[in-house]
Amino acid sequence: MAVAPPPTTDAMTLLDYPSRFDVTRWPLEVERFLQGTANSFHRSILKNYYRHLLLELSGYWDRIIVPELTVDHPVYRVGDRGTVAVLEGRDAVETFYRETYEARVNVMGARTMNMCVEDFGVTTEAYWTHVVPGQYLIDHRHDVAADTDAHYLMNYNIFQVFAYTSDAKLIGERIYVDSASYTYEKLAPDEVVTPDQARSELAPLLARATLS
Repeated sequence: MAVAPPPTTDAMTLLDYPSRFDVTRWPLEVERFLQGTANSFHRSILKNYYRHLLLELSGYWDRIIVPELTVDHPVYRVGDRGTVAVLEGRDAVETFYRETYEARVNVMGARTMNMCVEDFGVTTEAYWTHVVPGQYLIDHRHDVAADTDAHYLMNYNIFQVFAYTSDAKLIGERIYVDSASYTYEKLAPDEVVTPDQARSELAPLLARATLS
């Protein structure tokens, strides 16, 4: 018997999201959050965050670690399954984004999330997913059997902190995955969102995601 969640607005308790993945859902939620934010400094941070995420999802990996968005020496900490990868400097962080794009796993997003912005930056906790080819799933999780001709939603809980300077440039990210939360959903062919489809669907959002 299903137990109803207690009265709350906590996204990670409610887990209220459509069953079909929509690559525009998360960006549009961020855009609405930005529109509801009055503090001018927080708006500048969110504009940076919003443009960054759209570039990443659209596969424009070489446009993220640039002077107008990111400091000269960004530092990322990415924790998953008992290890933490520390990425320091432009080359290391840019390689992280390039390899994500080349593996064709840049189609991703929060299916639902908690989000806040403060002077230090942006914090999110999300039920996250990537659209991944079956072979990537096998390479990523050797304990998982997958159809190499199919695509999957790779889901997990994630906590992210995005730190910004006093002039709203990204310093780095601290990303921690709940390794016990991984689940996998095999997609029907008509449910797969390819990187090319994502780039096309996100183009109107990216066009209006300016820093001004």
